[in-house]
Amino acid sequence: MISFIIPCFNGKAALDNTLKSLAWQTNTIPFEVILIDNNSDRENLNELYEKYVDRLNIYLVKQPKLISTYALCRARNIGLRLAKYKWICTLDSDIILPPTYLKIAGEKLENKSNVMLCGKRIFILRQDIEPLNDINLSNASPIPSSSNYNQILDRRLPYLEDLDRSTHPWAFFHGCNTIFEKAKAQSVGGYDEKYDGQWGYEDIDFAYRMMKDNDVQPIYEEDLYVYHQEEEIMGTLNRNDKSTNPNWALICQRIQGFKAFKTKQYELLNPSILLS
Repeated sequence: MISFIIPCFNGKAALDNTLKSLAWQTNTIPFEVILIDNNSDRENLNELYEKYVDRLNIYLVKQPKLISTYALCRARNIGLRLAKYKWICTLDSDIILPPTYLKIAGEKLENKSNVMLCGKRIFILRQDIEPLNDINLSNASPIPSSSNYNQILDRRLPYLEDLDRSTHPWAFFHGCNTIFEKAKAQSVGGYDEKYDGQWGYEDIDFAYRMMKDNDVQPIYEEDLYVYHQEEEIMGTLNRNDKSTNPNWALICQRIQGFKAFKTKQYELLNPSILLS
């Protein structure tokens, strides 16, 4: 019923937890896991495949040599072509699903079509939950995240809870924890690989085309939450400087009014964010 597409690059310990959480699902529905390895150079992800091949319907696809390992669009498009189920769920390789995620997803998707679902992220420190089990996971304390502009609560949450009145609902559908129909995604050409090579905005561009061209209904599901694993030492990516990010320039050029709309949000998040 659901094909999980997970681009990955190194991060073996976090991905191990992601796969463990998929293996522990209760009252589950049919699903498969498609890992797309974007040229991991430090860790052998084959070992994870071997660890879970008898517990999950899992596939590992290795990309040929890439110009940049920021190749989320290409990875997700490969997954789209390979997926065998009607519904696609895009996940990051550092996400943990609570044990009832698939049960709830099956209930939410029953007799549904032409919808796009998303849920919130809860940010936790990976070192606080290891060894991973559902007990210590539920007791994990939410923390501020650099990927969430140093906020504790998912920064999209106020907008998601008011999605029915939003003029830009697609702007809050990020690539992690989003469910949509394979056929609808293919009809808009999947993810635009022009966004590969830099960070961000490819998921917003995709959701915009899904809702604009297919009239797909955006839905926020409170019960479809996931946990986002943070590391004690985060990467060097500067999310506050948009001025040097070609993806920011590209989406502002493509979607009329997006720059003004998003600028207001960024000003509320952090006035030091550099946009141009």
